[in-house]
Amino acid sequence: MKEQKIGFLAGLLLLAAVTITRAQLPIGYAARYAQPGVDVQNYAFTLTLSDSTNQIKGETTIRFTRSDDRQTVWFDLISPRDSSETGMRVRSVSLPDGKVVPFSQRNDRVFINLPAAPNQITDVVIRYDGMPARGLIISQNKFGERTFFGDNWPNNARNYLPVVDHPSDKATCSFAVNAPATYRIISNGKLQSESNLPNGRKLTRWQENTPIPTKVMVIGAAKFAVEEVGSVGGVPVQSWLYPNDSQKGFVDYRPAKEILQYFINKIGPYSYEKLANVESTTIFGGMENASCIFYNEKIIVGKKDSDVEALLAHEIAHQWFGNSATEADWSQLWLSEGFATYFSALYLEHAYGKDTLNAVMNQNKGQIFRFSALKPKGTIVDSTASNLMDLLNPNSYQKGGWVLHMLRHELGDDLFWKGIRAYYEKYRNANAQSSDLQTVMESVSGKKLDQFFQQWLHQPGYPEVVWGSKYDAAKKALVIDVRQAQRSGVVFAIPLTFSIRGANGREISRTARLSMTEQNQTFTVPLATRPVSVAIDPDNTVLMRAVEMGK
Repeated sequence: MKEQKIGFLAGLLLLAAVTITRAQLPIGYAARYAQPGVDVQNYAFTLTLSDSTNQIKGETTIRFTRSDDRQTVWFDLISPRDSSETGMRVRSVSLPDGKVVPFSQRNDRVFINLPAAPNQITDVVIRYDGMPARGLIISQNKFGERTFFGDNWPNNARNYLPVVDHPSDKATCSFAVNAPATYRIISNGKLQSESNLPNGRKLTRWQENTPIPTKVMVIGAAKFAVEEVGSVGGVPVQSWLYPNDSQKGFVDYRPAKEILQYFINKIGPYSYEKLANVESTTIFGGMENASCIFYNEKIIVGKKDSDVEALLAHEIAHQWFGNSATEADWSQLWLSEGFATYFSALYLEHAYGKDTLNAVMNQNKGQIFRFSALKPKGTIVDSTASNLMDLLNPNSYQKGGWVLHMLRHELGDDLFWKGIRAYYEKYRNANAQSSDLQTVMESVSGKKLDQFFQQWLHQPGYPEVVWGSKYDAAKKALVIDVRQAQRSGVVFAIPLTFSIRGANGREISRTARLSMTEQNQTFTVPLATRPVSVAIDPDNTVLMRAVEMGK
């Protein structure tokens, strides 16, 4: 979601039949957000939208299992406030046969009392209405036309849908949307039907047969022009634009087909029935809703543009990482955002070359340095955030992306991509933690990666390296002194490579990969003649701030 990239988009975009495995959640988070022992299998959402009011009506059938004999279950749903017009009021809860079920609504949850049925499927139907404060954004687009767009991240689906609003409880879903016939409706999965109703209304049905987290279960309703871009391996690629933007926007969104093909080739199969790129009034630069990505309406260029391609690549990468292989908890957000950030950069490397990748990684480095100065104790894996929106920061995005960049160079391209494919294959349509990624990468490479993952994910900051070199003519050797000067006192284990250059600035030789594991180290490199200059980390493979003494 909310991608960043070189150029004008940077500020705007950083606002913002499968067995499902369950990863253990951090203590505290599970109690606050999840419902261990309850596993939702499917949501069937019915929503009624109106042009005369922002009130919506909803009916949701939830199919779930309980692993124990509990008789009370709950689903997240924001309740009305005494001082506010917003919130959802539950009118009834019943079984599919119409039998009424006792319920109560408190603490922004619907508590439902049922007979015990361990390990058996249960269906309940919840009927409700109200005005959503967030989650479903009801507003006007830049052309003054009324629109409805889901904006669920991180746990805002509960503002208009009764759900277990946590990324660990993934489910299939369907949406049946009753709305004025002037709207076209986009949602997850495959379009099932559109049928006219009395009084100028229309019923649109979509169905998603792949389990997804609630953060990416959405609808969009607006006046749209739709272009069928083509298909990749049987997956249709579509562009949904406001009619007044359609000619420019169709050009902007067209690279999606090539991006989809690139990720299928590099990572593995695409999990969803289509890929629709949708202009919207989302609060984010882009939001990676499964199979129907929403992009901010301000991002319309009308020509081939690497910034827009970077945004498309970021959100499309999320279809693999975040939507399909989903973080087990928000504290593991880098498994979504760090992956999307780096895989967007990898696509740009594929499309435009290594210099473009280096430019992106250097820009990302600067954002990491600035954020670390503001939050010197911040770590990538962070279970302390009380406001989940605070996790949308350069640790989750840019630093997470840099971890993958360093891992790629730690393992080499072949093993890195083999590991990525193995990780996706194992956790496709499931949930994962950082430790799961580490286990897969260790298995594929045969390397122990405890220190690598510990220092980059759980330690704050980055190495601040001060270094200098001198030539010892008697020993015919280059002596390089290196010191880690970060104020945290934490010492990183990092690989260092030095480029030795001649009079014309060109590289004449390069050191072997040197291992720095202490605060101060001296490396002696055999060298027949005195170099004109020496450069550190010539391939830009280590997240560090390096300063050469005397420069």
